[in-house]
Amino acid sequence: MTHRAALLRSALCLTTAKPRPSPTLFCFPGLESAPWHDTSKFEWVKHLEANRETITNEYLALKAQRDALAKNSEEVANEASDYKVYDKEHQLHQGKWDWLSYVTQGRRQADFAVQCPKTVEILEDIPGFMAGLPFAYSFFSILKPESSIKAHSAPCNIRLRCHFPLIVPEGCGIRVGDETRQWEEGKALVLDGTKRKVYAVVLCWFLT
Repeated sequence: MTHRAALLRSALCLTTAKPRPSPTLFCFPGLESAPWHDTSKFEWVKHLEANRETITNEYLALKAQRDALAKNSEEVANEASDYKVYDKEHQLHQGKWDWLSYVTQGRRQADFAVQCPKTVEILEDIPGFMAGLPFAYSFFSILKPESSIKAHSAPCNIRLRCHFPLIVPEGCGIRVGDETRQWEEGKALVLDGTKRKVYAVVLCWFLT
């Protein structure tokens, strides 16, 4: 069977009725469409969750290093995030949102690999881990208190997003489609980025 990806304007798919996929760039036909995916179907999720402490420790060390440099450099302080969320597809509704990226727009960051080698090894072991494409991202996402992110959709439906919460206060979560789920420290969520949502960390291929 031959499949063709269709370019489309996202407004054509937006609806106030039951949420449905609304990618901003293209839609590949024949893929399962669901706002949430059962994490038990992905063996790599167990490995990710089992290494939460390792990943958290590398994040804290990286953050401490960035904070120390920022104290001595106004330029570094102004570049706390390596992704300009104000200028890109992911827009803040309010507050402050920082990214510390391993993969950004498909490019692996060598500095991150040096500073967080175990985290990188864990990510690279994920089957279908996405890199090399302009819509590939993998990063530590830091939302400051009282922050929220505008609802948005992914550019395409050929990837799944995995949120892996490391440090989460009570009452924080994400809405995908019309369902909101709470983040729990050390518990991964796998979701469809083409549904309208409010927040993302590891991307992997979804071509089944």
